[in-house]
Amino acid sequence: MAGFEPTYESIQEMILPDQYFLTCDKSLQIFVKEKGKLSLKEMTKVSNDYFEAHGYLAENHEKKINGVSKKAYAHKSNNG
Repeated sequence: MAGFEPTYESIQEMILPDQYFLTCDKSLQIFVKEKGKLSLKEMTKVSNDYFEAHGYLAENHEKKINGVSKKAYAHKSNNG
């Protein structure tokens, strides 16, 4: 690859942002992608900005609904 240094840091800078991106939900992926090429640190900052702008608390990603904290990703029960 052109401009690639075969060091641990270079591999880390290439792989970790992609892995982080793949763990995001679709709406966050779109938001991050709209920001252009970002480092992992920049990606985490814009992700926190996204969560805060959409009513999620940055510390634990719980969503506030009518002033009451709700889990952002609640598991569905198996009871149907």
